[in-house]
Formats: sequence, C-alpha cells, structure tokens
Amino acid sequence: MAKFEIILRNDKVKQYNSMALFIVILNIGLFILTAFYSTDQFIRNVALAVAVLSAVSLAAGWWLARKGKAVNASLKYLPLIIITIGWAMIGNWWAAVLCAVLTFLFATSQRQLQLGVDKGEVIYPSFPQRTIRWNELNNIVLKDGLLTIDFKNNKILQSEIIESSAGLNEQEFNDFCREQLK
Repeated sequence: MAKFEIILRNDKVKQYNSMALFIVILNIGLFILTAFYSTDQFIRNVALAVAVLSAVSLAAGWWLARKGKAVNASLKYLPLIIITIGWAMIGNWWAAVLCAVLTFLFATSQRQLQLGVDKGEVIYPSFPQRTIRWNELNNIVLKDGLLTIDFKNNKILQSEIIESSAGLNEQEFNDFCREQLK
C-alpha cells in the first residue's frame, strides 16, 4: 500500500474527447454511406441502425453533460462500442478491430492519473504503469502544486497535481522522499 497517493492533472482529456467525437462522427457518416450504397438489405439495415443508435447515444451524453449531470463512463464509451459491434456485424473486421483498439485507448486516456509513493518505489501512472526504484532518482519534490521527478539519467518529469490532492502536506511528502533518497 502506498504511503502517499497523489492525483496528477490530466490536461489532455479535452483533446482525447475531441478526437473520440471526431471518430464517432466519421463512423456515423461511413455507416450512413454504407446504408445508402450497399445492395445487401441486411448490411443496409445494420448500418442504418448503428448510425441512429450511435447518434442517439452521443446526443444523450452531450445533453447530460450540458445539463451539468455526471456522464456515466459507460455512456461515454457507448457510441464507440456500438460502432465496433456494427462493423463486426456487417463483416468489416479490420474496421471493427481498429474501433475496438481506439475504444480501449480512449478508455485508457480517461483514467485518473494516480502516483503512488512508498518506501520501496514510486509508481508512475503512465501507460503501461511504470515502477521507478529510488536508486534511479536524484530527487522528487512537491512544491506549490507541481511535482518534479528528477532521474539520475538527467530526465525530468513534471506534473501538476489536482486540487483534490492539495490537502497533502508538501513538507511531510518532501521529507519522506528525501529520507528514501539517502
């Protein structure tokens, strides 16, 4: 169990949400084109149903967000999941696999970035999660809401912490880290 857990700010969430929105709208357009140009009735029906369901789930998530309600994580991923299933149902496997990978990456980008610090190691919330031993570090400092990790190989990582973890005693954290670095 980590002695200190610090939640880092994820500044790229808006960018990831915009990319996901673009991917969903692009796929809705592709499903509409597929519905109009396909000669197979089953493919036409599935493509139209997927386009409508994706658009409705996207609109529902947008509407809830505009009303200030917390959007459930499953509703956030629902359009991407519907699109993935739609591509698989019409037999376009490469598109289904690509959408499944994008859904996984989107879900990974939305997670909370939580740094764990204890006597044995520092757990950095990268993807995949990185374990940093104390003997790899020159210094680790938390000052004025900014966490700085200085590696012995001259690499430096800096991240802002979010306000909810601001109740952390910076002096106690810095003293603990200094003790581990001895």
